[in-house]
Parts: sequence; C-alpha cells; structure tokens
Amino acid sequence: MKKKEFFLFLLLVTVFFGLYLLAKNIFFPTNLKRITPEKIAQNYPSSTPTPTPTPKPLSFTEMNALYGPCVGLPTLMYHHVQDAAAAKEKNQSGLTVTTETFREQMKYLKERGYQSVYMSDLVNFFAGTGRVPAKSILITFDDAYDDFAINAAPILREFGFKATLFVPTGLIDNPGYLSWQTLKDLAGAGDILFANHTWSHRNVGADKAEVEREITTADLQLEEKGLNTPKIFAYPYGLESANAKTILQSLGYKLAFTTRPGSTLCQKQSLDLPRIRIGNVSISSYGF
Repeated sequence: MKKKEFFLFLLLVTVFFGLYLLAKNIFFPTNLKRITPEKIAQNYPSSTPTPTPTPKPLSFTEMNALYGPCVGLPTLMYHHVQDAAAAKEKNQSGLTVTTETFREQMKYLKERGYQSVYMSDLVNFFAGTGRVPAKSILITFDDAYDDFAINAAPILREFGFKATLFVPTGLIDNPGYLSWQTLKDLAGAGDILFANHTWSHRNVGADKAEVEREITTADLQLEEKGLNTPKIFAYPYGLESANAKTILQSLGYKLAFTTRPGSTLCQKQSLDLPRIRIGNVSISSYGF
C-alpha cells in the first residue's frame, strides 16, 4: 500500500470510530452519575409556602379565553408511598405519603364518585375529539421508586384507579428504583402509563445538547420497551425550559407536566400543565 493511500485509510478509520463513539455517547450514554432516591429528596424544592405575595389566579373563564379549550382536571402528584418509619430513615418524609394515608385518600375519592382517566383522554380533549367526564382526575407518580409497585399499585387497583408513572430511564434497575421487568409486569394490565422523566432526572435548564440527550435517550429506551404511548413528559423538579419544550415538540410529545399548582388544564399550555402535589394529609384538604 502506498504511503498516500495508507494515510487516507488511517484517516477514514479515525473518522469512522470518531462517529461511532459520538453516536454511542448520544444515544446510549454510559456516564450516568447514579442519583439515589435520597439525593432526589434532598434536591427537590420545598413545598413550604413563602411569604412572597402571589398574584390572584385567573378564573376558569379567563383561562379558557386566553389558553382554551380548558378543562377542570385535578392532576394529583405523588412520589413515595411507604411507611413513615422507612421514610424518616431514608430522609424522604417530605416526598412521602404513608401507605395508610394513601389508601384513605383513594378510598375517599372512590366513595365520592371520582374517576381517574387516561392521559389519552386529555390528549383527545385538546384535539377536539373527546370529552372529559365530570369528577375526573389524573393520578401521577414521579421517579419510578420501588415502593410504587410494593405499596401504591395494589391500592390503585383495589379502587380501580389508573395512573401515570414518570420514569427517569437511566435510574431503572438501581437500588431504590423499579426494574425494567417490574415495569413490564405492571404494564400488562393497561391501567398504568409509563412516561418520560428524562434519562438521569437532570434539570432541563442545562444546555440544549444535554437536554436533548436526556429527553431523547429516555424516549428511545421507553419506545424499545413498548412504553410511552401517548408521549407524555414531566419536568424533573418541575422546572421547565424553552429548550425542553422545543425538543418535546419535535419528538411529538402531547403533554408535559410541571409542579406548578393548579387544576385547570388548557390546550395552549399543553407543555406547561399544572399539578397538585399531594401531602400526607386528608385529601379533603385539597377541596375534593
């Protein structure tokens, strides 16, 4: 082989492996710094009210005029469902509803005629092809903790409630989180939707390339498992960003949820939807 041809061959090999490593890093990243459930609990914004005055919220009529069509659809947000002693031991009390309290909450809602609906029902409402019945709710869980399968799912099914579990896919199969096999088992009944919560539970305020990698990687992994239909997203820590919304739109996401409080969900805010963070208290205290 001539010297010129050798250098050309060497250049092509270098370029090929460079592109391979780049693609591997984008679509199947391996440098995840494992974040524990305890660490997420420490990083999560406190729900303690601040003395800063807040503007008067818009009425449903005003919301509908600005952002409609809108629907009154309380979206409940949970993290851990576990015993109080376990929560205290793991410093997760702030994100925990005890198993006993959670069961009482679901029982209360059932006895008063509330029904949970699918995320697809909201998607269809926004598209003008469906309706949301009165006294409907959405039930969501963030972060795919292992106590969801142990404590929450059996209670949800006892009372016939559907739920959406937002999954940081890179944390699955790690201590404190669900396994892919458990997700598969839970998905079999069709009453639980598994949706995108980024790959590593990264704040989407990062640079655009990093945010794109986080959302796209989780999207691909959920798709490989036959999950995430329809495409729904929840912002880690509830912090949204313009970059994230642009990426979600490009991937065909229909809904995205924050932790901003509220129960009026509007079509023009479909990637900026509010939820109600439920604490370890009677659910009647939230107006149900």
